[in-house]
Amino acid sequence: MSSFSPIRFPAPELDFRIVILLTALVWLAFPGLQNDLGAQDTASVPPQARQLDAGEKQPATDLFGKRIRPFIKNYCYDCHDGEDGEGGVDLSRFSTHADAAEDLELWSAVLKAIERNEMPPADANQPQDEARARVGGRILELIASTKHSLPSLGRLRRLNRVEYENTIRDLFRLSRDCFSNSSRIVQTTDYFQPATGRMPRSVFAVSYFYNAHRRHSDLPGVSNLPVDPPVEHGFANDQEALSLSPLLLENYFELATSVVNNREFAQISGLWESMFASDGSATQSESTNRAHRQIQIFLPRAFRREVSAADLQVYLDLFDKEFAASGSYTEAMKTAVSAILVSPSFLFRSEFMPLDPSGISTSELDLIRSYAMASRLSYFLWGSMPDDQLFQAAKEGRLSEPVDLERQVQRMIKDRRVKSLSTNFGMEWLKVSKVASALPDKSIYPEYYENAAKLPPPALSMMIEQLLFFETIMVENRSILEFIQSDFGYLNRQLMDWYEVDIKKSLGYTPPLESFEDFYRVQWGNGHRGGVISAGATLLATSTTTRTSPVYRGAWVLDVIFNSPPPPAPANVPPLEPENGTKVHKELNVRDKLEQHRLDPACASCHARIDPLGFALESFDAVGKWREKYETGDEIDASGKIDGTEFVGPARFKNVVVRENSRFVKAFVEHTMKYALGRQLHYSDEPEIRRVAAAVVEEDHRFLSVVKQVVLSDMFRRFDETETANETRSDSNPTR
Repeated sequence: MSSFSPIRFPAPELDFRIVILLTALVWLAFPGLQNDLGAQDTASVPPQARQLDAGEKQPATDLFGKRIRPFIKNYCYDCHDGEDGEGGVDLSRFSTHADAAEDLELWSAVLKAIERNEMPPADANQPQDEARARVGGRILELIASTKHSLPSLGRLRRLNRVEYENTIRDLFRLSRDCFSNSSRIVQTTDYFQPATGRMPRSVFAVSYFYNAHRRHSDLPGVSNLPVDPPVEHGFANDQEALSLSPLLLENYFELATSVVNNREFAQISGLWESMFASDGSATQSESTNRAHRQIQIFLPRAFRREVSAADLQVYLDLFDKEFAASGSYTEAMKTAVSAILVSPSFLFRSEFMPLDPSGISTSELDLIRSYAMASRLSYFLWGSMPDDQLFQAAKEGRLSEPVDLERQVQRMIKDRRVKSLSTNFGMEWLKVSKVASALPDKSIYPEYYENAAKLPPPALSMMIEQLLFFETIMVENRSILEFIQSDFGYLNRQLMDWYEVDIKKSLGYTPPLESFEDFYRVQWGNGHRGGVISAGATLLATSTTTRTSPVYRGAWVLDVIFNSPPPPAPANVPPLEPENGTKVHKELNVRDKLEQHRLDPACASCHARIDPLGFALESFDAVGKWREKYETGDEIDASGKIDGTEFVGPARFKNVVVRENSRFVKAFVEHTMKYALGRQLHYSDEPEIRRVAAAVVEEDHRFLSVVKQVVLSDMFRRFDETETANETRSDSNPTR
């Protein structure tokens, strides 16, 4: 357990000296933290697999030399033989298991390239599908059978802005939000009743961005939440982005004092009367005893773990000193609580084991692990602190067995706080936030700005459409394959007109255009709409202001649907539409321009992966409307090929993805795991990811199955970084 050095807080004004003291406090509060921070400097670089020690026993059969190398020699050496191999990759330097164990990260990439038919290239000699599958399994076996160090689990990860807001809400039992946070998308939540297992046929959804006078107001005068840095191909809870600078610590101190001193805080906090309100008839001794009892109850909830006597005494002393100086019970309690809210034990998620476990009993370590599991589970599903039931289960050691974890998942997925999973994980996964800033060229798409006096732009409706669709898959425990291909959606009148839906056929009547906040569950009348790929939000976010972008759209599909983002374009890549382009070039449609662009060998390889996926969506224009022709008058060509299978148009493209769904299922599991753990995946995770994906397939691809299997996985249940991957995965999951 960590302990605090006492610190004195003036109340409630901010003194910059306090920030300096608080910065030092971070270092004092965690024994050995300095060393851990040093380790974090290299945490972003995945640890390389260690070489087999001299004299260590090799596998009975040299898996690599006899089973993998012959395939690589036959199909890969043409491009990857020698130091000048394609992409700087020389596969000929690996001859044995020990050789391959030196760079398992590379072999993980080789595995994916073989499985995705990216290697060998299309113009080279191709292996049979059975041979691909066989060598893929052997490379996977190579990774699983080799000892290697495990990835960093994020010893130092503070609460991000959403987690902080939700934790403050639940810690003080607030009746409404108190921070301005645009990630909420909608302010109304009455429609969201996950315990029923059904979403309503119609939803009243007040946009956070529109009609502000009708939305829930935030607490006036409360400081703004700090903005978290963006994360590339990850989520806002990624450990690499969540550090704590002195300036950010100052922001959190301002937040803490502005919340507890807000004039409306007493009205919305369920703790005010019991914790902060002064009893004028009580003696000083009675008030002190009452405060000590309240802090003793409050502190473990705030720290999300058991607290030591030394931890507790810091805040008892702080209250006593302030009470003696001011004579005000309420102000003294505010000071103590403000100090708690800037403690590292509050600001950081407690999902780690002691750096030095010597001297700590097994029962104490089990308790630490139990509370860590409670936090990991609650921040995954609710984006907030554990509730009383989770705390009690942690205290009683009932979070170590799969049956206990599954029981908690079943309970928590029905709680209204699970909305955080859709608002945060779901919308970040789909990259919906980019839609809000879309501004199509008014001269080309004037219809986008029609009715601007009465309605917001369609982008806001499209964001809500995506949110309600994701929530339906989650609440109704539908197949995740419906994210690709579905026959229903939630539309308001604005979107029904935009997508040219037969309103009377869908609803039986025509709602007024002004009813922007009324969304209805409708059936799609064709196969090209439905699912997230062809949703308006996706199409709008992946276009430029003047035209569609098959490159942006293809990259979105690779990243979101297949978790295989393409590398960033080189800095010197020529623009698709150069300023000095010829008249002939300017009159080409976007597909023909990309065909010319791919003639450059430096561009060809990446565009061969990206463009066909984007071409599938060319029947939708830059604002998400259906079209039959390009702006040039040419007929739309929405044909392409994915994993060797040809398609024409979005409906058939989605058919291919659903028919060969193993790639999407694995990718969705990977996205979910990244969010659940708050870190990027590591090559050593590959065997367990595939086991989880296989379990999801066996359970009919249900959303709840993804959540359950992620929670029951070795990756989610592991906290000790001292274990090696093959030791952990051989015996730690009794569900297999």
